[in-house]
Amino acid sequence: MKIAFLIDPLDRLKPYKDSSIAMMRAAQARGHEVFAMHREQLSARDGVVSARATPLKLGSSDEAWYEALPEKRLPLTAFDAVLMRQDPPFDAEYLAATWLLEHAVAQGAKVWNDPRAIRDHSEKVSIAEFPEFAPTTLIARDPDELQAFIDEIGDVILKPLDGMGGTGIFRIRRDDPNRNAIIETLGAEGTRTLMAQRYQIGRAHV
Repeated sequence: MKIAFLIDPLDRLKPYKDSSIAMMRAAQARGHEVFAMHREQLSARDGVVSARATPLKLGSSDEAWYEALPEKRLPLTAFDAVLMRQDPPFDAEYLAATWLLEHAVAQGAKVWNDPRAIRDHSEKVSIAEFPEFAPTTLIARDPDELQAFIDEIGDVILKPLDGMGGTGIFRIRRDDPNRNAIIETLGAEGTRTLMAQRYQIGRAHV
């Protein structure tokens, strides 16, 4: 099988912990051809969605974990599977990629996860569907509402909705002298929706 991984730039991946690399190594070990592609390499010409894809040879060393072969422009239908493994932020370019992938699916490409699903189902906001399994959570844009939540809870985690890997996450206590500055900066003066959660040791914060 030919399996394409739509991922972040290869030099940004961390072989010792990145699940995409583990999947690529496992695919190669089972005899499959592995390709890497990036969002900026997607395009549609006369309605046909293609990408510049780089064939990879995976190694076991975390220092030199891959060898990149000459890239090829291939239609997404040329692959037996295209795995969307791109990390946030969820911005206009991420949105454009899901549109192109959705069009590729209509042409017969096999894309996982479903482009419409990853566009419409927010990774962070989805925890609102399962409040019994999450810390007390507020999703809001209004700085006053966020301030009131911190006053009520006393010790919270504050984060943007489009981050990943710990980026932009703050722990704020009720008496934190920097809380106003953190809320103003992270919330872009009240123009950006944030998630605030009760800080709890031993319970996951999504």
